[in-house]
Amino acid sequence: MHKVSIITPVYNAEKYIVETIQSVVEQSYKNWEYILIDDCSTDNSVKIILEKFKGDERIKVISAPENGGAGRARNIGLDNATSSYIAFLDSDDIWHPEKLQKQMSLMISLDASIIHTSYSFIDENGDKISGHVSVSDKVDLNSYMRNTEIGMSTSLINKNKVGDFRLHSMRTRQDTNLWLTLLSRGYYANGLNEDLVCYRIREGQISGNKFIIAWRTLKLYLKVKKLPIHSRIKNFIFYAFNGVLKRLQK
Repeated sequence: MHKVSIITPVYNAEKYIVETIQSVVEQSYKNWEYILIDDCSTDNSVKIILEKFKGDERIKVISAPENGGAGRARNIGLDNATSSYIAFLDSDDIWHPEKLQKQMSLMISLDASIIHTSYSFIDENGDKISGHVSVSDKVDLNSYMRNTEIGMSTSLINKNKVGDFRLHSMRTRQDTNLWLTLLSRGYYANGLNEDLVCYRIREGQISGNKFIIAWRTLKLYLKVKKLPIHSRIKNFIFYAFNGVLKRLQK
């Protein structure tokens, strides 16, 4: 079993963090380290983590020097990771118990660079809500820009293939920027079309304003110099349409 380094940025997540961590502890794949980066929380997130999981040496909490957002927090996690296999998990999302096992099996068999999975949506109370994201067998730069199907909490990256990488310090769309960067370098992602992650939708979350997010996504697309401008605009139109479909699918 190869070790997997799991990285979670934590900011005022006391309501959900135990359930999130528990979904890691319950993984059938046991060779992992879990790095949680506290981004200067003002609630009891850290206290809860330390009290609830103090007996598990695989779980480590690191304090960020200042509140820098999820991108910077994830970079701190990357700096402290000891494995070449990197998985990301947001502090309010939940993994299926077989998530890592199935991903690692596929990654090794394909010698893949990136593996991502399908996912569904839950509300603040953990109840299933409408919306679903199915994934393709293979995603390149063009297809990703059209459907943005790679969910951050579903991703597993093989640094032996893609090399060292960092996330941008922007407050939103760091994940989109990361996939655009890696896929622009010629790598592609393999999809595992099974619902192995529950993505939580919360009122007031930073990614909640769809118009602002769409505008920021368009600005990122316009910077993708690997594709001609007409392809970037066309891909954005597909992205906007597919974004509506994701929330309508059961």
